[in-house]
Amino acid sequence: MQVYTGQTDIKLFENLVETPSQVVTHLVLAAGQATPEHFVNYEVIVVPIKGKVTFASESQTAIIYPGRIVQMRPNEKHQLTAIMDSELMVIKSILK
Repeated sequence: MQVYTGQTDIKLFENLVETPSQVVTHLVLAAGQATPEHFVNYEVIVVPIKGKVTFASESQTAIIYPGRIVQMRPNEKHQLTAIMDSELMVIKSILK
């Protein structure tokens, strides 16, 4: 077992775990802060652990918060905007 601890004072994100088939990213957004629109070549699960975020993809927009998660397919463009100070875990995996 390995235990990883993220920092809460990061500028935007830190990768806690990086392997050839998986990346776990800790994302911290201040209220009003947004990520640029982007995509990754992974299956993605976005898990809010604090706050509330507007999550926009090419096909829809949803508000996510602890207990409400997003699943995306590879190469799906998306952007996040924090409604309030927020923290999220982003799990990116190559599934076979």
